[in-house]
Amino acid sequence: MTALKLGFRVCDRRHPFLWSGAGQASGRWNRTGDQPVHYLASTPTVAWAEWIRHQEITDPGDLAGVAAALWAVLIPQEWGTKELDSVAMHLDQVLDSSREAQDARLALVEHLKKKGAQGLLAPTASLHHSDKVMPAVRVSNGTEQPEQLAVPAQVILLWCEARLLPGWCCVPEGRPGAELLPLVRRGKLLNL
Repeated sequence: MTALKLGFRVCDRRHPFLWSGAGQASGRWNRTGDQPVHYLASTPTVAWAEWIRHQEITDPGDLAGVAAALWAVLIPQEWGTKELDSVAMHLDQVLDSSREAQDARLALVEHLKKKGAQGLLAPTASLHHSDKVMPAVRVSNGTEQPEQLAVPAQVILLWCEARLLPGWCCVPEGRPGAELLPLVRRGKLLNL
């Protein structure tokens, strides 16, 4: 049995979960007018954190009215590190909102595209602790036990056609728990 390669995305349920045409705003890894770029996350926690950061939610009371969709997106199994590799970029460079840092990220994307890549993996800008462990839950002896899994908190950026990425709407109208709010990194935002 082959393990699935999944990315996660939280988005407004009134719109498709991936971009397939013009109109996408500029972001940390793309310019306005670039081909559609798909921002996914390595875990549902990262996806919710990215969404919270983008929505600028800081007050737990603001979560009461949230009804966003959480999607699991299937990444082609045959893609290896040539098509989708981790970037060797320090978190400070990922977070930097200066024109020079943006230009460096965009130059890296262009370089990877020329080499045949379909996307990249980068540290998330949304979590304070984007190290290599993520909270999870495991059932043991009939009870749920918190656990830390060795899964990097990453953004998965894909510039392939949306039709290559089927997805499942796991939660059509959901919201994250308030416990995630203190973990979300604040600061100057780019339109992601």
